[in-house]
Amino acid sequence: MKIRTVIISIAFCVVLSEQKSSPSDDHYWAGVVEFSYKEKETEAPDVNTAKNLERYIELINSTEADTVDIMVFPEYGLNAIETASFVPAPSERIAPCNNYEYESIVRDLSCMAKVRQKYLVVNLVEKALCPENDDWRVCAPDGLYRFNTNVVFDRNGFVIARYRKYNLFGERGINTTLSAESVRFETDFGVTFGTFICFDLMFENPALQLIRDGVTDIIFTTMWFSELPFLSGVQIQQAWAYQNNVNFLASGASHPAIGSTGTGVFAGKHGRIVAVMNYQADVKLYVAQVPKIDKPQATIARQPIIKYNPSEMSSLKLKRDQIDAYETVNLRLESNSDYKLTLCQNQLCCNFTLNYTFTLPTSNQQFYRYRLAVHNGIRTFDGFADGTITTCAIFACAGDRLESCATRFDNPAATADAFQFHSIDLHGVFPSSEDVFLLPNSVDMSIMPLEVDEFVYSERQFVQDSVTYKEIRHTLISPRSDLFSFAIWGRKFVNKDNGADAAVVSAVLVLFAFICSFVVM
Repeated sequence: MKIRTVIISIAFCVVLSEQKSSPSDDHYWAGVVEFSYKEKETEAPDVNTAKNLERYIELINSTEADTVDIMVFPEYGLNAIETASFVPAPSERIAPCNNYEYESIVRDLSCMAKVRQKYLVVNLVEKALCPENDDWRVCAPDGLYRFNTNVVFDRNGFVIARYRKYNLFGERGINTTLSAESVRFETDFGVTFGTFICFDLMFENPALQLIRDGVTDIIFTTMWFSELPFLSGVQIQQAWAYQNNVNFLASGASHPAIGSTGTGVFAGKHGRIVAVMNYQADVKLYVAQVPKIDKPQATIARQPIIKYNPSEMSSLKLKRDQIDAYETVNLRLESNSDYKLTLCQNQLCCNFTLNYTFTLPTSNQQFYRYRLAVHNGIRTFDGFADGTITTCAIFACAGDRLESCATRFDNPAATADAFQFHSIDLHGVFPSSEDVFLLPNSVDMSIMPLEVDEFVYSERQFVQDSVTYKEIRHTLISPRSDLFSFAIWGRKFVNKDNGADAAVVSAVLVLFAFICSFVVM
């Protein structure tokens, strides 16, 4: 306790000279934390929580954080069910600092926000009294609900926002709210933020509702389980930010051995400012100068790319998408400057035009093959929810058979780059409505997305027979020999009542195709 008091006192001296961002500034300063929590089976939950809190305080007190206006920590980095804390409702205007009605994690973080004069966004396991009225949600025997919650403290330590995760990914002992809450908060530097958590990204509510309500800056806390070929951490973060043209502050739990990593700050159509996918667990604060959306003159200070080679990234565990249900065709093992194909499934047709060079390795080196693919159907997200996916894609395969696709070679160092893609053009027509959300999607062999200046993505709406459609083109314009996937990827939201898709979907009527018949490989 004495040590913590000394640290806070030192921080108070530092903060006096700090310059806060103001509403008139073109930018604000954000910090996102990639965090690997300490957990030992031999230690009690309260001991683990105390250690994690100590590391949080060290990061908040660090010199790297001095310039930061708002600082974000990841999902499930701090505490557990056994150490859940009460959190005051924002409407109560309470600063929990030194208020012993609340557990130490909430008290101490409130104090740190006040001392360091920073907005803090912290994900934690929250507890709350079960309501006395009839409620379908199961109440624990101790009369408490538990929520996976983002808590926002302002510069004076007040709780100004509290978002409880709605779309759970199998969290045991965690409740949800009766409906998805659209949570936002204002700051003294002129930016209004919305926030949601991890699996929420895959659904319409609350994530896309925030965008429709005009929110331009999003805070995303996550313990993401990366999946090839479309849903690795930074890959989907950048794509979501790009399509919605919002500033996106993502803070990821760092556990590569179980597939969790992915932290970054993204400036909408301008792409990443800073981003990382780690191959080993790490604790690090990434600081970025974020251009305000309403300041078009704001400069973009993109930081040098943080990228590890495929051999290093082989220690990052990656799940595999259910692509066996896709309609696919092998790409020919021969150079072709004008390869064209139309491929259809369930009335969705995708048009492919490629210019590529194929060089057969002279030795017995292994090399990735590629498949063109279309899918318009249902998948399960590990059994926790079902969703409808609609996509046009090209992705890598470790062999000739479909089951080898979306997998990596065990020895990446022994892999030759046999394919050089000079250009790829994907084109399709999709329904144009709020029920369909589509985005440009790509990832390379280092499990990082392509930079935004390496592709062109366009959408054009048109009306035919009183129905509105969306014509989408996604084009690779920079040659790549290390491509893993390149796609138009999207979700169709069928059942809006519960935030997840129903099992029955209607097919998309496609009215346009480059080629009217299949080209057989």
